[in-house]
Amino acid sequence: MTDILEREQELLKAGRAGEAASLVEEKMIALQRFESLLETAGLTGVSHKTRRAMERVIQLAEQNAVHMEAIRNGIRHAISRLENLNGSVQVGSYGRGGAQLSFSKATGTFNRRA
Repeated sequence: MTDILEREQELLKAGRAGEAASLVEEKMIALQRFESLLETAGLTGVSHKTRRAMERVIQLAEQNAVHMEAIRNGIRHAISRLENLNGSVQVGSYGRGGAQLSFSKATGTFNRRA
């Protein structure tokens, strides 16, 4: 389980969230094995070494969640900036008094006809 989470963390730190998402199936299988190990051994029968390994799994999972949230926030911010740029682009002209006039059906094409 830790190998998968460490690999996921490397991918997230490198900004390769798509590749990290491809580990979901592998993570689910490892998580099922991890849970079945806990069910058979029980928490009282777990050695100190196993407890440390479990703590490491929890730590890695929490860190990866923070990295994923940062990626989500970055994507949201990029989308917002693109929307703002797109909204601020205006095709138009100026009237006699200097007021800005928008072209309501502007397509960005150029016609030579006057």
